[in-house]
Amino acid sequence: MAFLDVRTVFFICTSFLFIYSIGALAFARKVSSSFNGIYLFAIASFLTAIGIILVFLRGYIDIFWSVIVGNGLIMLSGNVTYHAHLKFIEYKKNPVLRSAILLIGAISLFCVFTYIIPDTSIRVTVLNEFNCLQFLLIATTIYRFQKQTQQTIYTPLIVIAGVFSLLLAVWIVFILMGDPFPPYKLQGGWMHSMMIIVLMLYVATLDFCIVLIATEQLIKKVTQSSHQDILTTLYNRRGLDHALQNNPVLNRPLAVIMGDIDNFKLINDRYGHPVGDIVIKKFAEIIKASTRSTDICVRWGGEEFLIMLPIVNAQEAVVVADKIRSACEQQTFSEQQGLHFTSSFGICSGDNDNFDELVGYADQALYQAKSQGRNRVCVFIQKDFNAIT
Repeated sequence: MAFLDVRTVFFICTSFLFIYSIGALAFARKVSSSFNGIYLFAIASFLTAIGIILVFLRGYIDIFWSVIVGNGLIMLSGNVTYHAHLKFIEYKKNPVLRSAILLIGAISLFCVFTYIIPDTSIRVTVLNEFNCLQFLLIATTIYRFQKQTQQTIYTPLIVIAGVFSLLLAVWIVFILMGDPFPPYKLQGGWMHSMMIIVLMLYVATLDFCIVLIATEQLIKKVTQSSHQDILTTLYNRRGLDHALQNNPVLNRPLAVIMGDIDNFKLINDRYGHPVGDIVIKKFAEIIKASTRSTDICVRWGGEEFLIMLPIVNAQEAVVVADKIRSACEQQTFSEQQGLHFTSSFGICSGDNDNFDELVGYADQALYQAKSQGRNRVCVFIQKDFNAIT
C-alpha cells in the first residue's frame, strides 16, 4: 500500500506548479526591467507541470508522448531552471552548449531504454541523475559567483539547490538498491510521493527566495538611485553624505579636487542642452577612467564635479587632475564636428576633520584657475595658490 496516493499528490503538484507559473509571470511582468530570469522560472514550472501530466497519462496515451516527451519536458525544465538562476544572479557566462549536450544525451538514453532496452528503473535513474547534476551545477555556480563578488544575498538559492540535489541523489540510491517501479502505470510508493512533495516544497521555497532577493535588490537599487546622479551615474550630494558616513578610509588624510567644464554656458548656447548633456557625461566618463575604485567622484552641481582621493597628497592629486584635464582637451565628438571642451581644477589636501573647509579651499583654487585663464590646475597651499598650467 502506498504511503500516499501518488495520483492525488501529482494532481496537487501540477495544480501548484500551474498556479506558481502564473504568479511568477505576473511578478516578472512587474519587475522585468529590473531582473532577468524570472520569466524562465515561470516557464520551467510550466514545463514541469506539463511533463508530469504526460507521465501521469502513461498507459492512456502513446509511450512516445508519455515517456519521451513527458520526461523530456521535465528534464528541459531542469535545464531552464539552471539558466534562470544564471540570469537572475546576472552571471555573465552562460554555458548553453554544455547544457544542450547534457540534455540531448539524457533524452537519447531515454530513447534507448524505452525502445531498445526497455527499463523503467534505468529511465528514472537517468532522469534523477540529470536533475541532480543540474541542481548541483546551480549550487556550485552560484557559490563561485558569490565568492568572486563577495555577495551573500544568494545563499538561500545555494542551500535549496544543494538540498534538492542531495535528495535526488538519495532517491537514486534507493532505486539502485531495488526500489520497484511498475512498468506501465504510475503507482509509486512512499519514496515517489515524498519526492513529489519535496519538489513542491522546493518550488515554494525557491519562489519565496526569489521574491525576498528581488525585494532586497529593489530596495538596494532604489537606495543607489537616490545616491546617484541620473545623467552621469556618479554620486550626487546625498550619495556623498552616505559615502562619508560609511567609508572608513575617508577618515584618513585625503585630497579634494574641484573641477568643472570651461565656458559650459557657451557650449549650451551654441549646440543646445542635449549636446551639453553629452559633454557632461563625457567629462564624467573621463573622471571615472582616471580615478581609482576607492576614490569618490561626485557631480557637485551643473558642470561642476568633486573628486575625493583618500591617502593622497596635493602633488599626487595634481597628477590625477592634469590627466583628466589633458584627456578633456583632446576629446572629440563624432556627432558634433568642431566641438571640444577644456576643464579647470582646484585642489586642496589635508585631514578630513573639516570636510567643508577642504571643499571650500578647493573651490577657491578652482576659482583661481578660472581667473588665470582656464584649462589649468591650481593648488591651494597655506592660503596661497600654486597654479599649474
